[in-house]
Amino acid sequence: MLCASQVFAQNRTVTGTVTAKDDGLPLPGVTVKVTGTNVGTQTNASGKFTLAGVPASAKTLTFSFVGFESQTLNIGGNNTVNAILGSNTRELSEVVVTAGGLAVTKGSQGYATTQVKPEQLVAGKAANVGAALAGKVAGLQVNIVSGGVNPTVTLVMRGYRSLTGNNNALIVLDNVIVPASLLGNINPEDIDDIQVLNGAGGAALYGSDASNGAVIITTKKGKKGAAQVRASQTVSAEHVSYYPKVQTGFGSGTDIDIQRYLETENQQYGPAFDGKPVILGFPLQDGSIQTVPYAYNDSKYKFWETGINKQSDFSVQSGDDKGSTYVAGQYYNTKGTTPGDKYNRVSIRANGTRQLANKVSLSFTTNYVQNHYDITSATGTMYDQLMQTPGQVVVTDYKDYINNKFATIDGYYNFYYANPYFTAANQRQVTNNNYIIGTMELKWDPFSFLSFTSRTGITSSNGNTRSTIGKYSLTAYTKSLVNYGEGAGTVKTQDQVGQVDDSMTSAIQLTTDAYATFKKQIKDFSVTLTAGGQLRQNKNNDEDVNVTGLLQPGLYNVGQRTVPNLNGSQSLSMTRQQALYGVFNVGYKGYLNLHVTGRNDWVSVLAPENRSFFYPAADVSFIPTEAFDWMKNNKVLSSLKIRAGVSKVGNVNIGAYGLTPTFSSASGFPYAGPGYTQGDNLVSPSLKPETTKGVEFGADADLYNGRISASVTYYKTASTNQTVTVSISGTTGFTGYKLNTGELDAQGIESSLSVVPIKSTTGWQLTLGANFVWNDNKVISLPVGLSQLDVGNGNWAIPGSTYPTLEGRDYARDPQGRIIVNAQSGYPSQSASSTIILGNTSAKRRIGTNFELRYKSLRLSAVGEYRGGYIVQSSTTTSFDFSGAGARTAFYNRERFVIPNSSYLDPAGSGNYLPNTNITVADGGVAFWSSSTYNTGITTNYIYNGAYWKLREANLTWDLPKSLIGRQKYVKGATVSLQGRNLLIWLPKSNLYTDPDFGSSGNGVGVSSISNTPPTRYYGATLSLTF
Repeated sequence: MLCASQVFAQNRTVTGTVTAKDDGLPLPGVTVKVTGTNVGTQTNASGKFTLAGVPASAKTLTFSFVGFESQTLNIGGNNTVNAILGSNTRELSEVVVTAGGLAVTKGSQGYATTQVKPEQLVAGKAANVGAALAGKVAGLQVNIVSGGVNPTVTLVMRGYRSLTGNNNALIVLDNVIVPASLLGNINPEDIDDIQVLNGAGGAALYGSDASNGAVIITTKKGKKGAAQVRASQTVSAEHVSYYPKVQTGFGSGTDIDIQRYLETENQQYGPAFDGKPVILGFPLQDGSIQTVPYAYNDSKYKFWETGINKQSDFSVQSGDDKGSTYVAGQYYNTKGTTPGDKYNRVSIRANGTRQLANKVSLSFTTNYVQNHYDITSATGTMYDQLMQTPGQVVVTDYKDYINNKFATIDGYYNFYYANPYFTAANQRQVTNNNYIIGTMELKWDPFSFLSFTSRTGITSSNGNTRSTIGKYSLTAYTKSLVNYGEGAGTVKTQDQVGQVDDSMTSAIQLTTDAYATFKKQIKDFSVTLTAGGQLRQNKNNDEDVNVTGLLQPGLYNVGQRTVPNLNGSQSLSMTRQQALYGVFNVGYKGYLNLHVTGRNDWVSVLAPENRSFFYPAADVSFIPTEAFDWMKNNKVLSSLKIRAGVSKVGNVNIGAYGLTPTFSSASGFPYAGPGYTQGDNLVSPSLKPETTKGVEFGADADLYNGRISASVTYYKTASTNQTVTVSISGTTGFTGYKLNTGELDAQGIESSLSVVPIKSTTGWQLTLGANFVWNDNKVISLPVGLSQLDVGNGNWAIPGSTYPTLEGRDYARDPQGRIIVNAQSGYPSQSASSTIILGNTSAKRRIGTNFELRYKSLRLSAVGEYRGGYIVQSSTTTSFDFSGAGARTAFYNRERFVIPNSSYLDPAGSGNYLPNTNITVADGGVAFWSSSTYNTGITTNYIYNGAYWKLREANLTWDLPKSLIGRQKYVKGATVSLQGRNLLIWLPKSNLYTDPDFGSSGNGVGVSSISNTPPTRYYGATLSLTF
């Protein structure tokens, strides 16, 4: 549609407005270009554009926008051109990058995928790409397994396929496989697109690396047109949150039956707080005595500081008809929540494309990242010890451990733990890492139907870490206090001789791909055939030298030691993987597509006769809304795709030189003992990769021109040839034998829904979205003679049970499930069974929700997540009950109480169990709560429902209108935003401990721990400018 007013100009400016055909709303971000030139611009938040420098010879303007039909309109002699764009109901024709860097249309994909757009990724300003994905992708479980200045994140899709090996999704950066550790070092602002291949079917082209699905990350390449410069500054504050619940009513003491205050005792089974002054600790050598009010205070929480995160970003992009360039940089700086901790990261990226000749093009990506950590190595220990600190102790009074005589290593009140401020400063770890990541791709198109591509990628990392423990000596007076008070600990009796550990790691991965692609339209059939090969080489070098016993405090040098021996080690390894692969696509009239892949891998870590493995996959998609005339142009059902696929992929679960026993340097050599020691495990020489066969079915639909979008997938996998270690007789000289056996299956449903219930002509738009996944992992079989397999952290693989399954101790129970107590003491009895099955520790159900409300240039958005259907064990908070800090210990006000839901054996000898209503435990204080027999040794006391609802992100963004920016010629746009992450969490009453996400890693998940940096929430603001 065209409206015009006649104006004549030799070199003119054209203005106009772009609106949507279906609802008349203005469209922001539409590209407007003089057809056939680089003269172009974009519409603003109101759908308006101003295009300067339009040549008098220009005849047409082209309007284009994702999800809408492109349109070309005549200019003539007009200065005003208005366009109305219709929705592109054939969004399935959009081209995306998938496995191997191959471009396909969405409609031809017969497997489940999820696209994460850059604005979704960076909305919360998470510094870690993995953390930014939480709650946004159906089937993707983001585990933030530790806090700190650069949290560790793992990505798991569709549950587990390996009992003992890697279950993390494959990470592909600019079409090259990279280590998962790079997720914390990629600048999210550099990312242009993320394609999540939810299952092995979509990732099958990666062969032995494909079993866990793939996350394909594509970075920005620059755009044609005038140079654009962007700069932004983000500042956020970070606060420790979600502490374990503690009791606030009782102070130091450890006596049974009586509540007596003990000034040096860390256990908190003393009398109730009364606010009166009491002595804390012991008399110092000069006779000084410390007193404090005997009242609870919350200073233990104030030990943690407000973390400050600063992120500075810039980017420059430009392009012409021959190519484009993108250059970007980021400086990220963090002052952590633990006193003295800090982290910074510098990232520099340069990406480009260039047409070298008529049919030859070159593209490249380069990224240099440097990060620096300076952190305490004792954060987890301090967290545990702080939470156990008696409530009357004012922790923050001991910050100055140099000048405050009650805060020094000699004067600190506690016999069991050192001053946490001193510990944070005395136990340090400084790390420097350097990464170089790059790709170069050369493409030759000799004919319209044939192209050749060669791609080389490099990932290089070098790091060094120095870990130190400072030397100090206690005074003779301090050591003499070993007999002071009752039950004194050992921290006041031993000098610290000092330690230093220097380690260096280097790793380099080289990947080369070369392939040819044939593409031809033969009447109603479109045919694409790709054939190629890949070579990947990994080389690693790890070195370490350490010593315990330093000459001087503060001098950390392995040469300045008090002992003759150094401890050192080095590990060198190199592995190679070669592959030949092929991809065949055939489509019929655009609505029926068949996609077949095959890949053969040769893996160097396996025996020569077992190195070759073939991995096939096939999928089909059918689009009935394109196939049947009666479904075309349907006002309700805009598009529908039905898909199905099968696949076979692998997982090599063995490291370099893992087939034969290796030798390691013996401790003390060459001064004492043997020179080398041999490992105690044998490995089957016929070991093969674990194999996963999978099938999936699904459908994707758009209704009302995209106002409603839905997707659903059912999947089932069977993972056989599990790599496990079984025990063998010690008479062989070994204790274990690694072999292929066992099966782990998974099945589940993934679904997503997006609805736009409000989209008005006044600028209002509301978008609501949700994704749901149900996943069930089950162990089918284990090696003959093995009833269960330990996978760590109390988790087991048990045939017929969900994986992973937690086992632990429980009380003895009567036939009705009641706890059996002693009829005289009231104390409970432990079960005769060593352990019982407690439940599943991986979330079976997950829901992600997203909300976005727009009003013109103002946007409010939020991301939430639910997880449920699993249990968690709080593994280290047994120490809370031992010390008396735990909230459980005050449930009955330290009085004698009846064990809930208990019974006792009928003294009359009937053999029946009678309900216990009046037999109380002999002591409701330290004798019960700190007892391993009655309480802390019973796993079921520390099991809780792992379910939660969490507000992952909330963001408010405002694109400033031109009227506020002014008429100055440099700043073209400005955006202000507020963000928050990990803001709220709703937990069941049984969870007295912490965020269930916290401290779970590896395959033995579902075990939370406070031996890490505690979880935090973030609040931040960003200013972005475009020039």
